[in-house]
Amino acid sequence: MENFIEKIKISLKKNIKINSKEKISFFEQLSNLINSWIPLSNSLKIILYQTKNKNVSQMLTTIIENTNKWGNFETSMRLFPWSFNEFDFAIIEMWEITGKLGYSLETIKIKEEKNQELKSKIISALIYPSIIIFLATSMIIAFMLYVIPKIEKMYKDARVNLPSLTQYIIDISNFLQKNLILLIGLFLIVFVGIKIFKKSKKTKLYYDKWILYFPIFWKIIKKKILTLFSSTLGTLLENGIIINKSLTVCGNALENEYYKKEIEKIIEWVSLGKDLSTLMGIEMIKTKKENPFFPIELSSIVKIGEQTGNLSWLLVKIWIKFDKELDIVVKNIQTAIEPVVIIWVGLVIGTIILAIMLPFFNMVNVI
Repeated sequence: MENFIEKIKISLKKNIKINSKEKISFFEQLSNLINSWIPLSNSLKIILYQTKNKNVSQMLTTIIENTNKWGNFETSMRLFPWSFNEFDFAIIEMWEITGKLGYSLETIKIKEEKNQELKSKIISALIYPSIIIFLATSMIIAFMLYVIPKIEKMYKDARVNLPSLTQYIIDISNFLQKNLILLIGLFLIVFVGIKIFKKSKKTKLYYDKWILYFPIFWKIIKKKILTLFSSTLGTLLENGIIINKSLTVCGNALENEYYKKEIEKIIEWVSLGKDLSTLMGIEMIKTKKENPFFPIELSSIVKIGEQTGNLSWLLVKIWIKFDKELDIVVKNIQTAIEPVVIIWVGLVIGTIILAIMLPFFNMVNVI
């Protein structure tokens, strides 16, 4: 019975999740304390004493208990898969082999900061156009539901012959009034359906493949994947993690099943002695074609790294380059989207206003 209760407790603890900001703060504090020669157990207790966050407090309490019980920090962290990832586990595991905990914690903190920065760049590119579209759509729907019906009644009372455009706008307004609940229901079904399709193991592969070809945003998505791949692989190799394990962590870090399947194939061939650069498509340069997953630029860098023994250093360099390119892509798309959205909103609202005003012009002409 006690074992059963313990399993339930552990299961509930696994659902504890800390956000990126809290995670960065945790690893930064722990790194500073460890580098000050304070033992791990005492360092964790100090952070526990200082924290005011309930989730962080529960997590640290469990980690301290299990680290003291098992003597293994990485195993204790694995109780919280929602808070930590395979990259964190791999780096901590390497510390337990090398003894460089402070450096390992700093590595995780920097990587988490870079990931957060990457997400912020992409969100910033989408947030302004999204707000404009949301506000404009809300305004148009409100106009259709409340203003157009009153104008329709006014024209009916005046027995005005309506132009085709005006009648078309009125028909849309009537359709929205009659089917608003149905349309909201359909929208929710589609929204939930996409969420399920995106998360289901059976369909996620197709979603992740499709999104790489999504108009306009595919450049951001692919550049983000390549930035994460090069940064994760470079950092892991730099910390002494073997190539097979590094690639496995990379596949999980990308959170894209389409790329993950390709990386799994690469791992199989790397295990048999094949060069990573060859598997990434370096030989395709002879045919002037390109691997759909990895650009020639990346596979060339990997080839040079394999030949010189500086693979991890070169991957970090190409990661910095990809990160700068991502900045440019995000800014270009943001610059291109904003006027398009504004023009679209202007055309829709202008068409509605024109449709409302046309009967007035006709009435003036008759008079």
